[in-house]
Amino acid sequence: MRKKVCVLASGGFDSGVLLADYLERGYEVHPFYVASGFFWERAELHWLKAFLRALKSPRLKPLTVAETPMRWIMGGHWSLTGKGVPSSRAAWDSVYLPGRNLLLLSQAGVYAATHGIPLVVLGVLRGNPFADSKPRFLKDMESAINDALRSRLKVEAPYTKLHKDGVARLAARLGQRFPLELTFSCLRPRGVNPCGKCSKCAERSAGLR
Repeated sequence: MRKKVCVLASGGFDSGVLLADYLERGYEVHPFYVASGFFWERAELHWLKAFLRALKSPRLKPLTVAETPMRWIMGGHWSLTGKGVPSSRAAWDSVYLPGRNLLLLSQAGVYAATHGIPLVVLGVLRGNPFADSKPRFLKDMESAINDALRSRLKVEAPYTKLHKDGVARLAARLGQRFPLELTFSCLRPRGVNPCGKCSKCAERSAGLR
C-alpha cells in the first residue's frame, strides 16, 4: 500500500516545503488546514490553494479545511482583530497563539485516524520556544490521540533540527518543482498581499536571505 501522510499546511514556507518534501518521497499527501477565524486566514487560504494547484501531483489529495472558531475563546486577541499585531521588531514569542498546536493536532489526529492515514506531520523548526512544539508535547499528543481512538497514529515534526536556512536548502533541492513565490506568511495582510511590516513578514524575509 502507498504510504500516506496528513500534513498540517498553513500556506507558509515551512509547511510548503514539508508538503513538497513528502510528495518527493513518494507519499500520498493529505493537506490539512484548521480555520479558526484569524485575521490572516482569507489571504492564507488563497495562497495555500494556489500553492497546492501548482504542485500538480496525482499523489496530492484535496485540501481539507476544519473549522474551529476561536472568537468565543480568545475574544479581542490581536490574531482575531488585526489590531496590535506584533511588528517586525517584536520578539519571536510575541506571536504565540494559545493552544495552537493542541488544536491543530487534535483536529488533524482525528481526521487521520478515521481516514486510514498513519502519520501526521507539522513544520516545527529548531529553536521554536513554545511548549506546545516540544518533543514531549508532541509525543503526549500522539499518545492521547491513540488512546482516544484506539489507533496507532504517529505524530512527527521532521524539521526540528533545522533552522529556516536549512529548510530553504531543502526547497532549493526541489528546484522548479517548489513554487516558492506562492508561499505566504503574514499576520496583517492587505487583501491577499503581505503587509511587509509584521514579525512573520520579517521572519520570512530574513530566513530566505
